[in-house]
Amino acid sequence: MNISLHPITEADLDILFEFENDPIANKMADFPARKRKAFNAHWQQKILTNEKATAQGIWLDDVLVGNVLSWINTDPAAKSDPQMRLVGYWIGREYWGQGIATKALEMFLKQFISTPVFAYIDKQNQASLALAYSNGFFDVTAQYPKLISKDNLRLFRRGNV
Repeated sequence: MNISLHPITEADLDILFEFENDPIANKMADFPARKRKAFNAHWQQKILTNEKATAQGIWLDDVLVGNVLSWINTDPAAKSDPQMRLVGYWIGREYWGQGIATKALEMFLKQFISTPVFAYIDKQNQASLALAYSNGFFDVTAQYPKLISKDNLRLFRRGNV
């Protein structure tokens, strides 16, 4: 199994759109799927052209299986920490349970992240919780109550702040 990371391009968006529109994955992540126009606009305007964002495709051999990305939180509740860097990932459901996302996040953190980083995770998403713990994240929800918009959402941090 050869896992590698490569910059996301516009050509990758069709596949990533399909991954994000999986109702089972949406439920697991507690993240609603976007309509195609909104999805493309989000990626084109907020990720691909954002100098403070890093987006990498997760490749298994020669197949794009997901993405991992990082960006600066612009939520008004984060104004006390305007450089709060977040990380997120999405992997196609047919690739779940193979350790691909865990390895890709590990690679991404080593290659692209040199500062503390945060991640929002739904508390019922056991796979993402395990992935976060295995990559050195710990729950800091109680320290950042203004950043939690839903009872089921937890905030994790990796690195010292």
